[in-house]
Parts: sequence; structure tokens; C-alpha cells
Amino acid sequence: MAKEPPLIFTIMNPALAMERQAAAVGLDKLLALMGLPSKRSADRLTETAGAEVFESIKKLLDDLLRQALEARTSQEFTSIRQQVLGDYVRSVRALVDLMRMMVPKRVIERLVWESFSELEAQFREHGIDRFGAPVKDQAIFTIWSLGKTSDLILRIVNAGSVPDSMREADAKLASEFAFCTVWTQFHLDCLTAAIRFDKSIQLEVLDQIQDGLRAAVNAYGLARRGLDLRIPPTEPQLNRPEWDDEDQALLASSMHDMEVETETI
Repeated sequence: MAKEPPLIFTIMNPALAMERQAAAVGLDKLLALMGLPSKRSADRLTETAGAEVFESIKKLLDDLLRQALEARTSQEFTSIRQQVLGDYVRSVRALVDLMRMMVPKRVIERLVWESFSELEAQFREHGIDRFGAPVKDQAIFTIWSLGKTSDLILRIVNAGSVPDSMREADAKLASEFAFCTVWTQFHLDCLTAAIRFDKSIQLEVLDQIQDGLRAAVNAYGLARRGLDLRIPPTEPQLNRPEWDDEDQALLASSMHDMEVETETI
């Protein structure tokens, strides 16, 4: 019998997730696509079978991101984001499903880690000039956080499913994590798209995007809790030292010295 995948990695109920402006995608599926806007990774994938379909989906994603980048005000960006995010998430999920069918798992895993490095290099090279130091630093921290979260994902996969008594808690973590990762990726992709398309972003919109990147921290915390459900953290066992006559004599001497000092004050 095939091993049941951990619930925290399954596709969530799209209707429920869309109430929070995103269709939920499982942890492993969403993070497997982080960084794919980097050119080298995308070029390698287009060399595989199904490249034509891959390109069509990628073009749709780019069109959605272009719409968001056209926003002139914070309010306009928020409105466009609400309109396009559902299609964005469905496109991401379709792209990942295609990858999983066409590309060996080991290749995907290697591309994920290469993409993290490429993304960081992109922001170190172009971040300050295009977005300013605060947004550049936030983007690099976000990429670092995603890498740490990806480490947790591998540990969760290896740990397997949670006990039946914890499935409800695990499902809640999965739903919240899916939303945070969707939210993070959308805003990170907005920045990488601006670099690729040579598009400037209004300061008001940059503030919104920078704020959206902060969801990566929430995603890490939720993944950490998902791992704790499978491998409960253990408190370090402190061995009580043996108390001998010499220790007692030192304590008595110390107490005597303290009494003497107190009397002379």
C-alpha cells in the first residue's frame, strides 16, 4: 500500500482558501517553485518535454505580475492583487504539477537550491538601485527564510504523517502555511518580475510588497510547528551534580564571609 502523504502537504480546499484571497497549495508543492522566475532555472525547464505548455503557463504568470506592477498607488495595488491572486495561484499549481510529471525529482530539488542562490544574487546586484536598501535587505532575508523553511519541509516529509489525534491541528497549520507561502511568493515574484521587465515600482506599492514579504517569517514558524507535531521537541536533561563534603564546606565558608561583610556595612 502506498504511504499516505503528510496532510500538511496536501492540496487544501480551494473554496476555503479563496476566502483569504488565495487557493491553498501544499507546502512541498509551493516551495518547489520558489525562485523559478530566475532565468537560468526557467531556461532549463523549457528544455524538457512539455516545454510549450510550460511556456504558456509562465507567460500567464508574467501577465498577472505585469498587471500588479502597473499599480500607481497602494490602494490600486491592493485591488489588482485581489483580482489576480486566484489565477496566479492556480497557474503556480499547474506549473508545479507539470514539473512533477516531466522533471525528475532530483533535478527539481537541485533547481530549487540553485534558484535560491540565483535570487539572492539578483537582489544583491540590482536590489539597491531598483528598490532601495530596505526592500533589498527584506528580499534577501525572505529568500534566506525560504531556504530555512525548505530544510524543515524535507524533515517533515521524512517524518511522515501525524497521529490521527493531531490531524485536525496539522490541517489548520497546513491551511495557514499555504496562505503565507502564497502571499510571500506573489510579492517576491513582483520584485523579480520588475527586474526582468525593467519596470519601476511606485514607493507606495513598494511598501505593500515589502510588507507582503514578511509573511515568510510566519511560514517558517508554521512549518516549525508542523515538524514539532511529528517530532516533539525534547527538553535537555540536566544531570544533577553530586554534592559532597567539600562542596558543603565551600558553601559554609561562603555564607560566613557574606555574614561578616554584612555586619561591617
